[in-house]
Amino acid sequence: MKKVVLGGLIMVVIYGLFSFKVKYNYEPKVNTAEVDQYEGLYVFVDSKPVREYEYLGTEKVVLTFGSGQYRDIRDKLIKKVKKEYPQANGIIFHFNENASDKADAIKIK
Repeated sequence: MKKVVLGGLIMVVIYGLFSFKVKYNYEPKVNTAEVDQYEGLYVFVDSKPVREYEYLGTEKVVLTFGSGQYRDIRDKLIKKVKKEYPQANGIIFHFNENASDKADAIKIK
């Protein structure tokens, strides 16, 4: 009799453990995206990371002797950020039409 009660109790506990579900609340929004990575840095243009991050500093490109196209400016700013902030794992670009372009070095947690 004790074995039957103990067996029934164990079955109830096992069924109870399998009945719980992990609730995953995150639903991507319409504006959620994945960013590209260049030279080890996650690149954000006109956007910001969803995860918490630490601001490390800002680098600027004042004069461009190349074509002045996006790719040239992006690559120059990435080099500057990697040199000045080696602990950075992300970069947020701020492009300005009539001013110097800037990039914020960040450490995504």
